Amino acid sequence: MDKGTFDFSSFIAERVPPATAATTTGWDPRGRPKYDFGTGFPDPDSFPAEGLHEALGQALKERGREMVLYPDPKGFLEFREFIVDKLHRERGIVVEPDQVLVTGGSGVALAIFTQLLSNPGDTLITEEFTYPGTLSVMRNLKANIVGVSTDEEGMRPDVLDETIRNLKSKGIHPKFVYTIPSFQNPTGTDMSVQRRHDILTVAQNHGVPIFEDDAYEDLRFEGDRTPSIHSYDDTKMTLYCGTFSKIIAPGMRIAYLVVPPELISQTNFLNWGRPTSHFAALATYYYLRDHMDEHVAEVNDILLAKRDTMIGALGEFMDPKVVYNRPSGGMYLWAQLPEGISVASVAGKARERGVAYLPGPNFSPTGEGENYLRLCFGYADHEGIRDGIALLSQIFTEEGLLA
Repeated sequence: MDKGTFDFSSFIAERVPPATAATTTGWDPRGRPKYDFGTGFPDPDSFPAEGLHEALGQALKERGREMVLYPDPKGFLEFREFIVDKLHRERGIVVEPDQVLVTGGSGVALAIFTQLLSNPGDTLITEEFTYPGTLSVMRNLKANIVGVSTDEEGMRPDVLDETIRNLKSKGIHPKFVYTIPSFQNPTGTDMSVQRRHDILTVAQNHGVPIFEDDAYEDLRFEGDRTPSIHSYDDTKMTLYCGTFSKIIAPGMRIAYLVVPPELISQTNFLNWGRPTSHFAALATYYYLRDHMDEHVAEVNDILLAKRDTMIGALGEFMDPKVVYNRPSGGMYLWAQLPEGISVASVAGKARERGVAYLPGPNFSPTGEGENYLRLCFGYADHEGIRDGIALLSQIFTEEGLLA
């Protein structure tokens, strides 16, 4: 007797989004559009295939026998020591290797810290527009997300202070403040030294930890590096996350956390069962230990040239009413159309015609930002950037968004 297909709908956990919910992974079953400005992919020509091949060959020759063993769930020691040295030299962070946890991408890092500190219904603070992957993790854990307005330097400390005070007046103590200080995704803002100090001071005054996502500092192609918020924090209330995805490739799935000593055991517990691929970690370590500085310089030269190409194309093809930033790092432009215009409403049509971008509501805790869009200049080549922006301008005009 045919009993039909089993219906799982009543068994699915409440925290799981509907099957029709958009993903933020960058993978699309419809295939890649011709002009993909939507996902934060780096330049494919910057992927060091030959260097990684050579590095992996050396790693397997020296350590291949380790592949039959389960890897250290925190990441093998030499790699963590390499990260500790990098953090000290470049970010002003002084920690021990035992405080570093290598993760399978920044998404795992985000999930671990958010799971560690928040229960369903807890309040978490972000910038008014922030990384969709972070919003997805927070929503998955049923958090209440509150956005804080920004200016040209990122999150405003005065508004952060006011926001926390208002929440406390209602009996709500936020669990942490999530911020991307360097080349914020999507807005591209870069906090000055003073702004980083001010944000930390507000958090310390209220006893609210900071979760510092430092995914883009390596992609600084103009100006000098700015020390991390973590490096200024003498109270050790700042959590820190970094990644190698932006300088190697997202497909390598290598990121890392810096964990306060008293949270190491709980963090290791949450990471149980999902250790980083030892294969990918060995390749990344053996390559970067010998080539990191010149490789990062090459990546940033590529991104700087592409940024200028996209800015030039926007100036040439887009209506002057479209305004956009000029970031000194990262791989995104944040563009704004006049109030009342919904860029989100035509994103599907643009995708069908071969141009992908991410509308502002994807980055908002409250779904605001209909007239904003994020454009990634990392993946497409220079010709593709020009042709794609020209086509996007044409689509906006045909759909009545622009004159």
